[in-house]
Amino acid sequence: MTNHDLNRRGFLAAMLATGAAGAARGDSMPTMPSGLGRGDAQSSASGREGLKVHVTPYFNGGWTMYMFADRGNNVMLSTLFKSPSGKVVMIDGGWPKDADFLVPALKELGGTVDAWFLTHAHCDHYGALADILTKPRLEGLKIKKVVHKFLPLDFIAETENGSLPYVTPFLKNLKQSRLKVETPKVGQVWNFGEGLTFECLNDYDLSMRGNSINCSSICYRVMNGGKSILVTGDIGWPMSDKLLKTVSHDKLKSDIVFLSHHGQNGANKNFYEVVKPEICVWPTPQWLWENNSGGRGPGSGQWLTNYVKCWMQDIGVRRQILLTKDAALGPR
Repeated sequence: MTNHDLNRRGFLAAMLATGAAGAARGDSMPTMPSGLGRGDAQSSASGREGLKVHVTPYFNGGWTMYMFADRGNNVMLSTLFKSPSGKVVMIDGGWPKDADFLVPALKELGGTVDAWFLTHAHCDHYGALADILTKPRLEGLKIKKVVHKFLPLDFIAETENGSLPYVTPFLKNLKQSRLKVETPKVGQVWNFGEGLTFECLNDYDLSMRGNSINCSSICYRVMNGGKSILVTGDIGWPMSDKLLKTVSHDKLKSDIVFLSHHGQNGANKNFYEVVKPEICVWPTPQWLWENNSGGRGPGSGQWLTNYVKCWMQDIGVRRQILLTKDAALGPR
């Protein structure tokens, strides 16, 4: 885990070290620079090393939250909650290749997932589960339910047709698996016991046709051991602005926030000013953190990570967790 506990001098030094961010604002998912192959920066992570990660005490009781790095140096989101009694709740899971790590890790915890939440219909979020669904007997895993609300396929075909060849077989395989599938509703709360609850904060909005799948991310307010966690998926500024209008600001205020869209071109600064987290989590590989395009050096890319670094400094974030390596927060 990389914790950037930076004062203003340190924060600005980190910003300058990575160069000035470009001004381009693409709507699509950040893509891996051509100079970095999947696995180049993390060749030591074999994908089957298990849950060998230092757990930092943080929560006042409750569950341990594991936050995983991608095994191939790309953007993704994969988070696992483990209760003291051994229950497991998953959020997303990463790319299909990340299943090579995730399946052994889940088996290490007993092989049962009490609930698997998916934020939206991009493969860097649901891909690991998609891979598991293609394996005989789900590779020995027991998944009690999958919670998701993806955009309608005809809407994806109209607005982001390139995702259709991946989403369609996933939904078909999910249906054929006969796993229990639950559609989240705004205000719905899941109580998993031992101090962990999830609350659904939003629904997708079909008026958001640009950046449609990212903006359809279902956001969750997680309470764990008396601390609040805001999971934003990949929401862009239209959905973050809508959340500011439709959700109580007291409910958006959180101790921990997962920065949307891997820390760039996601929610606006005014959204994070309301959230005002103590800790922000960057589901971000090193090249994106550095705005390094194609191995040409820090600051050579068009991504907006440096702006967001400055926002977090201005807001007063005390700790930043950069997921270039696995990290975990647990009970005190």
